[in-house]
Amino acid sequence: MKEALESILLTVSQSEDIDKGELAVASQLIIHSVCKGLNIERAGIWLYDTTQSHIECALLIDKGETLDQEAIVLSRTDFPHYFAALDSERTIAADNAMTDPATFEFAECYLTPLNINAMLDVPIRHRGNMIGIICCEHRGNPRQWDPDEIVFAAALADLYGRAVSAKERADYENKLIEANQTLEQKVKDRTAELEDTLRSLESAREKLVQSEKMAALGNLVAGIAHEINTPLGIALTSVSNCKEELAGIYKDFESGELSEEGFRDFNDICNEGLNLAESSLFRAADLVQDFKRTSADQTSMDVERLSLDDYIPRVCNPLRPMLKKDNIQLKLDIHPDTTIITSPGIIAQLLTNLLSNAQRHGFHGYKNDKGNLITVGCYGVDDGVIISVSDNGKGIPASLHKKVFEPFYTTARDQGGTGLGLNILYNLVIQKLQGEVELISAPDEGTTFRLKIRPVSGELES
Repeated sequence: MKEALESILLTVSQSEDIDKGELAVASQLIIHSVCKGLNIERAGIWLYDTTQSHIECALLIDKGETLDQEAIVLSRTDFPHYFAALDSERTIAADNAMTDPATFEFAECYLTPLNINAMLDVPIRHRGNMIGIICCEHRGNPRQWDPDEIVFAAALADLYGRAVSAKERADYENKLIEANQTLEQKVKDRTAELEDTLRSLESAREKLVQSEKMAALGNLVAGIAHEINTPLGIALTSVSNCKEELAGIYKDFESGELSEEGFRDFNDICNEGLNLAESSLFRAADLVQDFKRTSADQTSMDVERLSLDDYIPRVCNPLRPMLKKDNIQLKLDIHPDTTIITSPGIIAQLLTNLLSNAQRHGFHGYKNDKGNLITVGCYGVDDGVIISVSDNGKGIPASLHKKVFEPFYTTARDQGGTGLGLNILYNLVIQKLQGEVELISAPDEGTTFRLKIRPVSGELES
């Protein structure tokens, strides 16, 4: 190849414009280089449509100026001989374009008006496929294209194919950047949505936990009210009886009919009645104290050293009247001197939840020939204590053992069940008390919830 052509070709191949993805800039460089190397005034880039039935001008330079190439489209039906030559995917070197079999169809409409007498069309290939041509047009007399010129034009056409690849790569990279930016924004938006959702869920969870606390406290209120009514009723009856006896003895005194024997009977009756009223009132006062302590515990998460052999009965006993409504006996099996540093409020809530759960689910619609029984047990182990609540009710199938701890799962929604009691219990034991929950149950074999509770670290209540 001539040295001048090699120099131009080397300059173009080394140019950053070919590979930086700006196809318009690369196209200008290539066509200007074609015109310079071949010493022609007019050259252009023509590209196939997807069906290769048309070829459209993408860039046209004449005398160094870029022409408006809009609407310059050649169709296969109008120029069949030219398209047949293109189909060979070989260079068309028309030394005399007016008579050449491939280009004569342009003579009247294109070549003559523009004084073009020679054409050199070299294929542009991309990824092995011909996508168009670089069309080199010589004005003046017919011209014989020498082999170096043909190779030079073909090499520039290959460089255009390289520029197309660079453009595709740049477009792909831009799409990736845009997609990454979009994805990052979507991730930020989604993260913000999830954070809002988590905050809402946490708020809802706190409300539900509080609601369940109040439900457990409501059971205590119902139990304590029933329990207090009994000693108060006895005390009122005894006091009323003493008042009647007092009125009678005063009447006898006024009428002078009071005898020593009558006075002694009055004294014995009043002593017995007042003693009964006093013991009943003390019982009611003790129940009120238990209720005040337990209800306060259920709304407090304070930590203290707790004697469970004393505390568990004070929580469970007020619930006996609630259980008696369903003919359920409550048995306590608490080992003496069982202590642990923990939150009384959580212990109270766990026990009321488990007893309410056993009452609602263990015996509802279940006939037990042995009598309904719930047993609360507690004993110490090396790293904490075990609290168990067992019933001899209908039991739970193995397939539901995990499901019962899921939030909102309940088989007693028609009885007012929320499906939150055991879920809250599970979370309290695992998260607050660093403990474990074990469920042992089978149909017709009763149910046992065994809670392993470890000491809670924290500042002890003074």
